[in-house]
Amino acid sequence: MISVRQLAGALTGVGLLYRFDRRAWDFFDQSAKGFWGAFVVAVALAPLQIGRAVIQYDADKPGLNLIPYLVVEVLSYILTWTLFPFAMLYVSALLGRAPRYLAYMVPYIWMQLPLALPLFSVQLLTDLQLLPPVVLEVLGPAVLVAFAVYGTFVAGIGLQVVTGTAMSLVALDYVLGLLADRAISLI
Repeated sequence: MISVRQLAGALTGVGLLYRFDRRAWDFFDQSAKGFWGAFVVAVALAPLQIGRAVIQYDADKPGLNLIPYLVVEVLSYILTWTLFPFAMLYVSALLGRAPRYLAYMVPYIWMQLPLALPLFSVQLLTDLQLLPPVVLEVLGPAVLVAFAVYGTFVAGIGLQVVTGTAMSLVALDYVLGLLADRAISLI
């Protein structure tokens, strides 16, 4: 795991990222240890996604029993968080930016926390019927746009690529996520 100091630094970096401030990179641990430590974001968000999976499980629907269903959901969650960073190992090399991989990927992972936390929370509250679906219908597209904007900024600065390339990388992440979700849904 990461220390309180590393967490505070990363959160400071995220705050600067959301102001489009290049100084943000000074606050992220851009080492291999910092890369693996950034996945604390996925760990922190996991209870919300697992909670959604439990709520959405329908015992009357033909398919997997609860435990195998949850195993598939957990594996899907792990795949969703790791597929893009894995693909970017190769893409960054193809772009001639392999040395900048960690300068990109560490902030990119951390950047997702302020976007995913409210989205996952609203999804869960909507599933529990504590919020009307219209809240999610408004928030979902807003988060997608914010993800595209901030993801493009992080890719551009982190990998030192032009805006078009940076936008393409955000699109790649989105498409890989859709493909992973589709593949998992076939189980």
